[in-house]
Amino acid sequence: MNTIPQSYELWRSVVLRFKDWRQRRAAVLEISQLGNDGERMLAECGLSRSDFRRAMRLAFASKILLPEAIKSKGIDAEIFENRYPEWNRDMRRTCMMCPARRICSDRLEAQDFEASYQDFCPNADNLDALAGVAIAGWRAKNFTV
Repeated sequence: MNTIPQSYELWRSVVLRFKDWRQRRAAVLEISQLGNDGERMLAECGLSRSDFRRAMRLAFASKILLPEAIKSKGIDAEIFENRYPEWNRDMRRTCMMCPARRICSDRLEAQDFEASYQDFCPNADNLDALAGVAIAGWRAKNFTV
């Protein structure tokens, strides 16, 4: 058994967690420094200040995963966001508060999300519904706003 790849993966994981912790800490600091503007920005995302602080305790909370998840379904995330802003906001809130963000991040990075998201994603039903809407009339390649 070769310990070099295991050691590499351990250090890679430690570095990723540290970077993530720093990014989450910076996000909390930035929002707190914005005062009322920060409160307004959070409200636009459907989050209260306490929701935001709770979300930032979760691994990879500072990483925006939803657009990648939507793309894994073959859908242009930007078109979805522009066409359905409320639906997108609700899905982002659910994504940000999700305790399975590490699993999601790993699966998206490995390009294995589509095969397994039903097992852990609280937005699974929304992603399936979104795919149904896209199939019914707009896919990433043939839809225009």
